[in-house]
Amino acid sequence: MSNKLFFIIFLLLWLGPIIGGVIVAKKKNRSPHWFWFGLWPGAGLWVFIIFLFLKPLQICENCKRKIPADAKVCPYCTKESTLSTKSKEELAAGKKKQKMTILITVFIIIAIFVLFITILFTSIGTAFKTSVPYKHSIELIENNQAIMDYLGNDYKQKGMMAGSISSSGTSSGKAVFSYKIKGKNGISMVYIDAYKENGIWNYNKINFYKESKSSDLINLLEPVSED
Repeated sequence: MSNKLFFIIFLLLWLGPIIGGVIVAKKKNRSPHWFWFGLWPGAGLWVFIIFLFLKPLQICENCKRKIPADAKVCPYCTKESTLSTKSKEELAAGKKKQKMTILITVFIIIAIFVLFITILFTSIGTAFKTSVPYKHSIELIENNQAIMDYLGNDYKQKGMMAGSISSSGTSSGKAVFSYKIKGKNGISMVYIDAYKENGIWNYNKINFYKESKSSDLINLLEPVSED
């Protein structure tokens, strides 16, 4: 995933609840100033969810004060509210519409959040798999006949990468991570410890473990025997 797309999704999750929350607050005659908390990333989403479940207020036509939505008489000026003129069917329809709006909005928020998490984890996996250390480890594995005989040609990388990889421009960087491989004999693991200096990756360790959590390893940095 590109940095531009990631930034757009981040802004959507950050600013979206604030904008949507202000709209909801105004429709419910609630103060939108609570969404100043949304300047802190993530806080706006929680305030938005709270506002979804808050009951709306109505404004008294006589004294212009905000009163409970279900009040038939204004507690300030004792004038009858517009609610008193509505039938039971209209009130029930209004409540049903409000509940449906809340359900749809919550569903959309959850869907966006799940999409964000999915894209985030996918982008992290892509960053590892497109890195030079990962590609170099795969090349060493496929050039080692003993390992290929153990794995089989249909081996696959399994699960998430564990560890970290960082780069400062094109000149320096560090990579310490591991990944699992599923072959014909079960799950194996590859461990990589590398650093980039003057634009060139150097390797401290690239070990292949036949079994995960096992000490039985093959040092891939050692020359492959011709025997």
